Amino acid sequence: MNSPLLELIFLSEKRKDLLLFLNDGPKTIEEIKKSLNTSAVAILPQIKKLRDNSLVFKTENTYILSPLGIAVTERMQAMMSLLNVFGNQYEFWATHAVECLPASLRNRIGDLENCTFSEPPDRAHLFEPHREFVEKLTISEKIRGISSIFFPLYPSLFLSFAKNGADVALLVTLPVYERIKGEYRDELKEFLSLDNTSFYVFDDKIDFSHVVTDKFLSLSLPFSSGSFDHTQDVLCSDPEALKWGEDLFAYYRDRSEKITEI
Repeated sequence: MNSPLLELIFLSEKRKDLLLFLNDGPKTIEEIKKSLNTSAVAILPQIKKLRDNSLVFKTENTYILSPLGIAVTERMQAMMSLLNVFGNQYEFWATHAVECLPASLRNRIGDLENCTFSEPPDRAHLFEPHREFVEKLTISEKIRGISSIFFPLYPSLFLSFAKNGADVALLVTLPVYERIKGEYRDELKEFLSLDNTSFYVFDDKIDFSHVVTDKFLSLSLPFSSGSFDHTQDVLCSDPEALKWGEDLFAYYRDRSEKITEI
């Protein structure tokens, strides 16, 4: 985009909001006024500027995005989603290593637009799974998880979910696998023996941990310094976020070895 077009779009909140509103389809002036909480006197000059620059057409009594307007607005929507993600708890995102995620998933991080954050645990439960995390896992029917950190409670926890009928697929790094195999061999053997489980090992570095189910997504990112943050997770439940989480799991699953027996 050249500078005049950037100024046309982003130097007016009304023009920006109007383009995003028209992205849903043709709208009448009454629909525009109601949605943007404005008057015809205030919005018509902005519509004229967008029409003069071939971003908006008028057909009979409705306004519609031009092909150029559609292309521009699709990019705007992605950018607005991205800014909404980072604007939500900006300090968290600024101090955590988002770059550890694969580029293809970083490019879609706007899908986490409506994320929230888990409450930091108290000192008595500092190294235990978040209560909200466990509660949501308990009601999930499909569980996909990536772990780069070894949690002593996890082998028995995820085994219990699988034994209760949940479809569980887990992916761990090689060091985590070696420790599970050495210290929780019986639990791992029982997990692998079930028909509703899958287990994968990724023979390279992963810096984050994450779980996605049919109910929610949980993402644990390291601090920018590289140390693991065990106090706060990103939580999402929107369909777009769940799809993002499934694609993140699939990215590493397709690059991992499936373990069927010890």
